[in-house]
Amino acid sequence: MFKPKDPQSIYSESNIITLARLSLSLTFFILAILKMNPTYNFIGLGIHWFGDVLDGMYARRFRQETILGAEIDIIADRVETLFFYINFLFFRPYLFIPVAIYLIDFAFVDFYLSYQFVKFDIISPNYFYKVDRTVYLLNYCPFAKFCNSTVVTLILIFLPNLQILAAVFASLLIGVKIYSFTLLNKKQSIEKKVYT
Repeated sequence: MFKPKDPQSIYSESNIITLARLSLSLTFFILAILKMNPTYNFIGLGIHWFGDVLDGMYARRFRQETILGAEIDIIADRVETLFFYINFLFFRPYLFIPVAIYLIDFAFVDFYLSYQFVKFDIISPNYFYKVDRTVYLLNYCPFAKFCNSTVVTLILIFLPNLQILAAVFASLLIGVKIYSFTLLNKKQSIEKKVYT
């Protein structure tokens, strides 16, 4: 335990944390529907957010960052977010439009962008600054990650009357991701020309 892992390693304690938070959050998301109680849904969201911070901090602190761990983390984030919002819309269906835009961003566009790290010689999206600093600053620095994963959700939970703002913010996120993808595409094209 607490031992550094090779980036190619399949097992790490941080991966166990990721799988544990996935299982625990899904339990509460399912309870929310079974009990028809939105409180369980928010508990599941809290576990998702806390666990996402914890597994990342653990991996970095004990040098257990692995490629598989990054892939599991990316997938777990999307699964947990989708479950939360499916429930959320059940309790607040009038927020469908901003939720739909945000899910297009996070579950599809951002998922595709985040997964591009496997094309470069880095362990996870957290190291995109080694590939393109602009992509990193727009998407994977701590502030950008906060904007990407929590701002829309917080607006919809605490300020649902500002759903237009949430929809606009989610749309801007999609624009940022598409722009970032074009930057990575250019970078990859340049690298291909260099090696051919």
